[in-house]
Amino acid sequence: MIAPRVDVIIIRGAPGVGKSQVAKVLAGRFPKGAKVEVDALRKMVNSVRWTEQDEHIKLLGLAARVTSELARMGFRPVVVVDTFSGDKVNGFLHALKQHDAQLHVALFGLTAAAEILAQRLNGRPQDQFKDFEIACQLNADVVKIRRSEELQVDTSALSPEQTADRIISALLGDLALTP
Repeated sequence: MIAPRVDVIIIRGAPGVGKSQVAKVLAGRFPKGAKVEVDALRKMVNSVRWTEQDEHIKLLGLAARVTSELARMGFRPVVVVDTFSGDKVNGFLHALKQHDAQLHVALFGLTAAAEILAQRLNGRPQDQFKDFEIACQLNADVVKIRRSEELQVDTSALSPEQTADRIISALLGDLALTP
């Protein structure tokens, strides 16, 4: 597959919209790429506090460093997955550009209808995030707190493969690239 130069693909959205599954599909389609899941970094911390915003911001800074280093090593694209709640994607992008101002970034916000979020959250294992009210708020924030270059995809009726197809189509059409 030939795609325009994209160094980093950011996938953000509420728990239950399919971020991790879409990232897995994209990883299979870009075998010379890499994947950074901020939740995986959070799990490395022994006493992780999932609601602690300062801790999350610090780990997003670490994710930015890891992402830029992977890109520097030639892994492209680097797919970064997180909720990026509120305006945290802005801080992440700023940190990423501090490490390498030349990186080309594509930003995708995934959303889903409330009833779909409820179904997906209910189907999750007990050790995964399942709070429907918080997921709905984060889902609404993706729509409300949006960057101009962000492409949003409603995953309600899409499989992870179909969502990945939409992302790749956007990349091929150069719709979501930032300079």
